[in-house]
Amino acid sequence: MGDGTRCCGSQIRIYQWPSGFTALNIPKFTVQIVNEAWDAASVFDVHVSCGEFASASLINPMVFRRIGLGDCLLKNGNTLSPGEVISFEYANILPYFFDIAQVSC
Repeated sequence: MGDGTRCCGSQIRIYQWPSGFTALNIPKFTVQIVNEAWDAASVFDVHVSCGEFASASLINPMVFRRIGLGDCLLKNGNTLSPGEVISFEYANILPYFFDIAQVSC
């Protein structure tokens, strides 16, 4: 885009909250990742810093998956449009800390 102010990882927000328990009484957490860059172009190749992320419940790998230690990929690297919300649920004893590590325009 040339204008670096219109494509910024800081405009991708990550929200997370507790959302119940699995059948085995493992805590579940819902995560929403939102492109809040309403007036900018789409971004792609969104990488999320995710520690040693693992889940006791299956997550669609086309939505969110760990590709390396501390590196998770959103939407298999595909486009995240302005205003788009991606949501998934995972199960683990404790919540993970997520942060946007990299985006491409």
